[in-house]
Amino acid sequence: MKEYCVSVPIAGYAVIVVEAEDEDGAIEKALSEVKLSDIESWEALEHICQGNCFYGPMNDLEIEEDE
Repeated sequence: MKEYCVSVPIAGYAVIVVEAEDEDGAIEKALSEVKLSDIESWEALEHICQGNCFYGPMNDLEIEEDE
């Protein structure tokens, strides 16, 4: 049997709660502080994008105030 090294594209999203003065500051802080344990959901895919189709679970960053 042969050995193969396979690189699998993954897609997902992380959820992180940060304190900041405004949404721009929260986004900047979250992007710099996010870590592996913050991953909420992920999946392995054969393609993330193919043609004009995106197969990931989330396309854009979303932000809302935490209560």
